[in-house]
Amino acid sequence: MAHGKYLSLEEARKAKKLDRFADEHPTKGSKKAFDDLLTRMAKSSKASGKT
Repeated sequence: MAHGKYLSLEEARKAKKLDRFADEHPTKGSKKAFDDLLTRMAKSSKASGKT
């Protein structure tokens, strides 16, 4: 259990409060860039037959 005002990732996941966790832990990352990368990784793994 977290000892401060912030949720830990595990607590947020269990309590289904990932939006709150995201608000408490801002990032400079790009959601679109991440989604694009994840999509490309998923496609290449499936197409190559590797797991």
